[in-house]
Amino acid sequence: MIISKTLDYAVRTLIYLGKQPEGKTIFMKEIAENQRIPLSYLAKVMRQLVKAGIVWSEFGPNGGYSLKKTPSQITLKQVYEAVEGEIKMIDCFDNPTYACVFTSCCGQADIWHEVEMKLVNILESITIQDIIARDCTYPTKLLKTKINKQEKKHANS
Repeated sequence: MIISKTLDYAVRTLIYLGKQPEGKTIFMKEIAENQRIPLSYLAKVMRQLVKAGIVWSEFGPNGGYSLKKTPSQITLKQVYEAVEGEIKMIDCFDNPTYACVFTSCCGQADIWHEVEMKLVNILESITIQDIIARDCTYPTKLLKTKINKQEKKHANS
């Protein structure tokens, strides 16, 4: 399973919003700059998160985005389904239009269904708060390292 850019951007955005003081709205431009997400791509992601009821948007000069739920109430499953749709490992389960000649004797279908159910259970058990608790400040550290190297380079010039 490959994590799409859309899912990655959605999770990074929710982590960023989850670290803000409760009730604070954040401009999309700030999120895009801080998380290094193209603004037009982030706009698409934010529409999906708002539609799913995960993020709240407020228009106007004091507007912006904030979490509609606490980070501990937002699961990775909810985020995945908001931006990617239903979690499905194979087409033949619950799809009447899919015609497989091996349906009656397929050994794979049950295995993939079991994998799908385990994945769903895992994604339901992990919240944005869980990720925030593990999150590091790598981009900040990386940025400070680059700045320090540039300062040393200019000091030696």
